[in-house]
Amino acid sequence: MLQPKSLGRVTASRFMLASLVFLLLGVLEGLMHPTKFFLKDFYAALLGIDPQYIKTFFGYFITKIHTHITLVGWVTTALMGLLYFAAEEIKGGHRYLAWLCLANLILHVAGVVLLAVGFHLIGIMAVPTGYQPGSPEFRAAAQGVRPLVVAGGLVLLASSLIFIYHMAATLLARGQAPEEAAGAREK
Repeated sequence: MLQPKSLGRVTASRFMLASLVFLLLGVLEGLMHPTKFFLKDFYAALLGIDPQYIKTFFGYFITKIHTHITLVGWVTTALMGLLYFAAEEIKGGHRYLAWLCLANLILHVAGVVLLAVGFHLIGIMAVPTGYQPGSPEFRAAAQGVRPLVVAGGLVLLASSLIFIYHMAATLLARGQAPEEAAGAREK
């Protein structure tokens, strides 16, 4: 039997608020690209790398980071929130577990942050070596930080599995929501 409405709305609100933070971060990260030469010394100091490596760092890593923060952070987080709301509305109730909804959000946010931080650190550690991004030497220089990116991906996988479970359990549920069943019995 489906649970009454409301948890989906709370969960949706939390996901949408988190998505707004990722939108802001994505826009800020996106603004770094066109200002990379104008603010080269600032970015070099901020990232702790020599100004000569700013073009390489931005060309390879800022693009990746911006894409992940914008697509996985902003868009996916917002869509998860909307789908938590929509599935509950479509079915007239939900099969969500409150603690798993919160775990879903925490894991999703943590996964995006781990990816972004991991990509930043790979760039900061490996770009100054002067090796071509993707080369065996470049990968060797970044080896110590790669587990952070892998961990981010695994945390996102766990978050996705929770989300899929909630959506499938709710959308495939048979029967009525408790308030609808009570109304049908009174008639």
